[in-house]
Amino acid sequence: MGGLSDKIKIVYLSLVILFSLGVFVFLLDSWGIVNMEEYLPALSEAAPLSPETDDSPSAFEWQQLEKERNRIEEERLKLEEERVKLAEAQAELDRKRDDLRERESGLVSQQKALADREKERQERSRMIRDMADRMSNMPPQDAVAIAAGWSNSDLVDVFREMEVSSADAGRASIVPYLMTLLPRDRAALITTLMMDAEANRLPESDGTPDGAAQP
Repeated sequence: MGGLSDKIKIVYLSLVILFSLGVFVFLLDSWGIVNMEEYLPALSEAAPLSPETDDSPSAFEWQQLEKERNRIEEERLKLEEERVKLAEAQAELDRKRDDLRERESGLVSQQKALADREKERQERSRMIRDMADRMSNMPPQDAVAIAAGWSNSDLVDVFREMEVSSADAGRASIVPYLMTLLPRDRAALITTLMMDAEANRLPESDGTPDGAAQP
């Protein structure tokens, strides 16, 4: 019995020593002092295989995604073309609007210029009538003295207004007498200008003498 007990003690002591060595080696490996995987490859953990899931798209789904991407790109291009067309149309409208504004401004300027000229014409006509009335009611020598400083066009207009006023009133015009009081060369020029002004006022003649048979 004594010999058996000694063997048991030896075996027990050996197991305790092996267990202690294992714990010691495990601690060394845990602390990073010794890498037991280099000496015992079986201890290395294999990377877990990732199980196949249904999250990864299939070839059909990839095709559908590609078609959708192409469709979206085509829509984007169409929208871009429409945007360009709208921009061009807007630019054309802006150009026409600016052209209309410019023409409108030109018309306004023309109307103003016509109104100014008409106002000047009416003012001149009023002054011509006033001077014609004054010269008709003053001594002829005084009238000729006043007219000496006038321009030929002003004098022609006043003389013509005096003749019209005399004709409307049914009396003889004093213009021919006033012409005799003017210097001879100026009287001739005023007569010519008055005849030209009267010719421009009358309608054009066909050149047929009065009383001649018409073809």
